[in-house]
Amino acid sequence: MENTRIAFFHGLESLAVSDKTEYLNARFKNVYAPSMDYKDPTLFDRVLEEVKSRRIDLLVGSSMGGYFAYCISTLTGIPTIQFNPAIAKRSMEPVASLGEAASLHIVVLGKGDDVVIPYDTVDWFKEKGKGFYSFNWETNGHRTPIDIFKKYVNSFTLQNETDGLVTIADWLKVTDL
Repeated sequence: MENTRIAFFHGLESLAVSDKTEYLNARFKNVYAPSMDYKDPTLFDRVLEEVKSRRIDLLVGSSMGGYFAYCISTLTGIPTIQFNPAIAKRSMEPVASLGEAASLHIVVLGKGDDVVIPYDTVDWFKEKGKGFYSFNWETNGHRTPIDIFKKYVNSFTLQNETDGLVTIADWLKVTDL
């Protein structure tokens, strides 16, 4: 089990317990995967405080959870892996805040996604995004299959043998899958 501290935020229509959370809990010692009621106006602040108190190393989110991961990263500088993030358009507007911190982001987009249009997401990041981005295209639709989820989570290890830091060069290697 890896020591990387992971926070996982599920999507708007998803459940907190899933094959993704089961995988993360089996792979990592420290996983924070709360049930996300995006209609709760206190959710964002509570999750942000929990992320800070747990000293999370990596934010992982799917759809609306990807949006939350991005927002939290702009306040904390924590890197993200986002699967079909609801960045450009959302079916509802949860209470969330944006900051100015730049961090590293792996954005995984399904070519067949007709819920969160991937090209709108890329355009949004290029125009308004903060940080460094790697856009990765897969053949799936909006729901990310577990094998694709595992592929990107497995490719990322925040801690290295020497100093526990990830350089931009190391980060870019992560996406050379």
